[in-house]
Amino acid sequence: MDNGKSPVSVHSSANSPVSFVAPSRSVKRPRPVKSCLECRKRKLKCDRISPCSQCQKAQRACRYAAEGEAVSLSDGSDVEVLERTVKRTRPVTGQEFSQRSANYSAVLEDHAARLERLERKLERRPESTSSVAEPGGTRPQLSAASSITMRGLSVKGGLRTRFFGHNSTRVLVNLFDEAKDFMFSRNKSGDIRELFMNINKVHKALQDEHRKATAPITVFVDSMTPIQKRMADVLPSRAVCDTLLEIYMGGSETIYRVIHAPSFMKQYAGYWQGSPQHEAFLPQLLSILCVGYRFLGTGKGQYHDREGIHIPTASSLVKTWLDDLRGKQLVDFSTLQAELLQLMAQRMINPQNQETWTHLGLIVRMAMTMGLHRDPSEFAHKISPFWAEQRRKLWYTIVELDVHMSVQCTLPSCIREGDFTCLPPMNLNDEDMYPSIEQLPPSKPIDQHTDARIQVFAANTLPIRLRIVELINRTDSLRDYQQVLEIGNELERVFEDIRYIVPPAASSTNRKEYLRKWLSRIVLDMHCRRPLLALYRPFALSSPDAPQQIMTGYLRSSMILLSYLDELDPASPDFKQIWHMHQLVLKEDILQAAFSVCYYINQVANSPKAADLSTPETLVRCASVQEACTIASESSILLSLPRLKNTVQKVLDGMLDRIREIGTDLRDIVSLTVVFSTSRGGTLEQKRDAIKSGVQAILDVGLQATHANQEKISSIPIVSSSPGSINTTQAGTSFMNSSQPFVATTDAPDTMSDDFNAMWDLEYWNPFMPLWRSLEK
Repeated sequence: MDNGKSPVSVHSSANSPVSFVAPSRSVKRPRPVKSCLECRKRKLKCDRISPCSQCQKAQRACRYAAEGEAVSLSDGSDVEVLERTVKRTRPVTGQEFSQRSANYSAVLEDHAARLERLERKLERRPESTSSVAEPGGTRPQLSAASSITMRGLSVKGGLRTRFFGHNSTRVLVNLFDEAKDFMFSRNKSGDIRELFMNINKVHKALQDEHRKATAPITVFVDSMTPIQKRMADVLPSRAVCDTLLEIYMGGSETIYRVIHAPSFMKQYAGYWQGSPQHEAFLPQLLSILCVGYRFLGTGKGQYHDREGIHIPTASSLVKTWLDDLRGKQLVDFSTLQAELLQLMAQRMINPQNQETWTHLGLIVRMAMTMGLHRDPSEFAHKISPFWAEQRRKLWYTIVELDVHMSVQCTLPSCIREGDFTCLPPMNLNDEDMYPSIEQLPPSKPIDQHTDARIQVFAANTLPIRLRIVELINRTDSLRDYQQVLEIGNELERVFEDIRYIVPPAASSTNRKEYLRKWLSRIVLDMHCRRPLLALYRPFALSSPDAPQQIMTGYLRSSMILLSYLDELDPASPDFKQIWHMHQLVLKEDILQAAFSVCYYINQVANSPKAADLSTPETLVRCASVQEACTIASESSILLSLPRLKNTVQKVLDGMLDRIREIGTDLRDIVSLTVVFSTSRGGTLEQKRDAIKSGVQAILDVGLQATHANQEKISSIPIVSSSPGSINTTQAGTSFMNSSQPFVATTDAPDTMSDDFNAMWDLEYWNPFMPLWRSLEK
C-alpha cells in the first residue's frame, strides 16, 4: 500500500517549493507521510503495518492515505515534523479554490443575515425596552424624552444663586395651582390681607429672635484666654453633664457611632478627677453635650442658663479649636471624631442642609486622606483589632451622613458605591473590646441586640441606598420605570427584614425595653424610608402614567413616616421628650410627607367618581393621576381619605406647638395651611373660610410666642424685602408625558400688587416672577 512515494511527496517534487522560500533560510524537504490516518490524527507513534498496533489496541479501523488523496502536512505527527513554510507555500488547485470560495460566500451570507436580524432588533428596542411589564401582559408606552425633575434656582442680583431640589418646600408648593393663585392674587378681601400682613410681621419678629438666640456669647468667643480654658468655662455642672451624656448615648450613638463609650467614659471620669486628658477630649465633650441638651426638650440650648449649655457658644468654641489645628493634628483620629461631632452639634441650631452637605464633603476627604475608606486589613502596617474596628465604625457613620444629606439636598453624594473597601463593623458591644485586645470576639447574630446592631444592619443596606442616590441625580436620563421599580422592591424587602429583626414589643414589656425596641425599629425604618420617598417622589407627584406600585408605595411610606408616634401612649411621662426628638430629627421629612399627602387629598377630592376603579385593566395602568391617587387611597384603611386629612391636621398642630423653635419657618406653616385648605375640596367660600381660620390660628400662636398682641403688631410698619431676587427653573417636557410636570413653571400670574410685594418675602413666595419685574425695580 505504501510504495515509497506518498501523493504529497510526488506533488511536491513536481512543484518545487524552493522558489517560494527566501534564499537566506534553509528549508528541509518534507518527509514522506507513512503513518496511518488515525495515528496522525491522534498524534500517536505508528508502526506502519496494516493494521497498525495502535489501531488494533483501540479497535479502530486502520486506514492509510490512498494515492492522490490530499493529506494535511501539519506538524502534529510525532514522527513527521514539517516546516510551516512548506505548508503555506503549497499551490492551491482549482478544485480547492472553488471549494474555498463557496465556503467564504456561505460565511459572508450568514454574517449578513445576522447583521440584518441585529439591526431589526435594535430598531424595535425603544418600543420593547422603554417600558416595564405590568400584570396582565401589557406594557406601558413611555416617551423616550428625558425627564425634567423637580428643581428650582433662586437668583439674587444675577450673581448669587442657590439650587433647590424636589424636597424643598419652595418646589413642593408648585403642585397646587389653586393655593398658588390664592397666595399671589391681589384680589384678597381686606380681612385676609390684614392677616397675611400681620403674619409677615410676626415672621420677621421670630426671625430676629432666632438670630439673637443662635449668636454665641461674645465674652467667651472673643476672649484672649486660651481656647481650652474657655471651653472648660462653658461646661455645666457634673450632674448636668451626666444627664446630657446619657441622653446623647441613647439618642444619637445608635446609627452614628463616633466614640467608644467605655473609653470615653474613662476619660470623662478622669477629667472630673483632675487628671489631664487628650486635647481633643473637651471639644468632643462639648459637642456631645450640645446634642444631648437639644434632645432634652423644647427650646433647650437656645438661651444661656446655669442648668445647661449654650449651644451656639460651645459650638463656636469647638470650631475655633478645629480651625487652629495644623500639620499632623489634622490627620489624628480624635480630630476626625471632634470634626464629626461638631457638625452634628452645629445642626442642632443651624439645620441648613446645603451647608452641612458642603462641610461633610470636607470631612469625607479628610477621612479618605487618613485611609478610612480602605479596610485596615489591607495595610502592611498592622493596625490593632480595637482601632481597626473603631475606624470601621467611624467610616460608616460618615457614609451614612453623606447619604442622608445627599438625599435631603437632591445633590450627588461624595461617596459612591465601589469607592471604598472598608468592611462593615461587627455586631459587638463596646464592652466586648478594649484597646489592648489581641483578637476581637466573633460577631453576634444580627437579631441579637448590641450597641452596634443598628449601624451594622444599616451598613448592609448602604449599597442599595447609594444606588438610589445615584439614580435620583440622573432621573433626567431615565427612559422607563424599570430601575426605579427594581430598586424600590429591594428596599421594600429591607423593611420586612427590619420587622423581623426588631419586632414590635408587647405592651406588657418593661417600659425601657419597649422604648429601646421602638427606637431601634424607627431609626432603621427612617434611614431606609427617606431614600425610597426621594426615589418615588419625582414620579408619584408628576407623572400621570407612573405605575400604581409607585403611586401606592409613595403614599404608604409617607403615612408610615407620619405615624411613627402612633405606637406610643401620649399620656406616658416620657412622651413629650420623645415627641420633641421626633419633631427635631424628622422636621423636614414630616413637612415633605404632609405636602405629599395633600397632593393625594387634592387629587382624590377633585377626581370624578369612576364607575369601577378596581378592574384589572385599571389596576394595570390608570387613565389619570386622579384615578391612581384614588386607588392608592382605597388600597388600605390606613390610607383612607379621612385618615389622610386627620394626619395632615396633626402635622399642622405640631408645627404650631413648635413655632418658636429654631429651624421652624413660619412660611412653611402658612404654605401648608393654604395648600391643605384648598385641597380638601368644597366651594370657594368654604375654602376661603378654611384658609382664614387656619391663618388666624397661626397668627394667634405667633403673637403668643412673641409676647405681643394684634394691636401692637398692626402698628409695626411694613419693611420691604430687598429687590432684585427671582427664582428660575429649567423647563421641559417630562418623559412620563406629564401634562403638568412637577417643576417650577415660569408663567405664574402677574397679579402681585406692590403692597403685597412689600408684605412678604418674595424670594420665597414668588419663585416665578418674570425677569422684567425684578429689573424694573
